[in-house]
Amino acid sequence: MQKLLSSLIQHDKIVTTQTKAKALKREVERLISRSKSLNLTVRRRVLATFSQKKVAEKFLNQVVPQFKERVGGYVRVVKLPPRRGDQAPLARVEFVEEIKGAVEKKAEPKAAAAKTPAKKPAAKSAARKPAKKAPAKRSAKKK
Repeated sequence: MQKLLSSLIQHDKIVTTQTKAKALKREVERLISRSKSLNLTVRRRVLATFSQKKVAEKFLNQVVPQFKERVGGYVRVVKLPPRRGDQAPLARVEFVEEIKGAVEKKAEPKAAAAKTPAKKPAAKSAARKPAKKAPAKRSAKKK
C-alpha cells in the first residue's frame, strides 16, 4: 500500500483495481487529515510512511497545505472499464483539486527551453569517413 501511496503523491493520479483504490483512498484521507498541523510528530510519521524523501517533501510542502481548508474528500475514485485479459475491475485514483506546485514545475522547463536557441548540427560530421568493416570470418572446413 505504501508504494501505491507514493505513486499517487508523485504522479497525482494512478490506475489500479477497485479494491486497492478503495483501500488507498482511506489511507490517503487519514494521512492528509492527520498531517494538517505540520508539527514534528506529523513530519516523522510522514517520513516513516514514504520510502522516498522527495515524495515525503512534496506531500508536506504541496499536498497538505493545499487541502488545509478542506474538511474531507481529498481523493476521488473513478471507475474504469475492466482490464483486458483477466477482466479485473479498474479504477483511477486522483486528487479532487489539481496540485499547484506540480503544474508550475512542469511549465518552467518549457519556458526555459523556448528562450535558448537550438544548436545547429556541425558540418564536420558529414565529412567524416565511414568506419572500415571488419574482415569476414572464414568458415572452418571439415575433412
